[in-house]
Amino acid sequence: MNREFQRITKAEVIKAQHFWAKYVTEQNVEKLLDLYDFGNPEEPLLFKPTLADVIRTDRAGARSYFVGGNPLFPQDKGFLKNEWKLVKFNSTAGPIRSPEGLGYRDMGHYDFVNAEDNTTSADYTFVYHKLENSVLISLHHSSLAWKQQNQ
Repeated sequence: MNREFQRITKAEVIKAQHFWAKYVTEQNVEKLLDLYDFGNPEEPLLFKPTLADVIRTDRAGARSYFVGGNPLFPQDKGFLKNEWKLVKFNSTAGPIRSPEGLGYRDMGHYDFVNAEDNTTSADYTFVYHKLENSVLISLHHSSLAWKQQNQ
């Protein structure tokens, strides 16, 4: 299958981040998963979730992280079950366009606020591209913020 990537703009990437945060707060797992490019065996998604140590490459693994209940991933409790009411991206210097304009990468911190106003901060790295007129995430790495882990 030939995958033709399209030019992408910074505004489109920021809009995709907005939708990612929106779908997390709405607990809309289907719309959230639709923001990822699960690719193919030669070009799979690379997804290392915040509160898990298993890297995911397919929709089933990503779904398990977000909602839990998959016996193949017994450690998954369901990230969306935290009932986040706010997600805020704090990019370090981006999103940054790739030289050929067919992708963007972004790294920074994001904050998740729950119903009790408790904030969980995480470090993130995302890589985006555009395929069939959709901005998709091809790499997602997230981990608890270093300062939060070592307090």
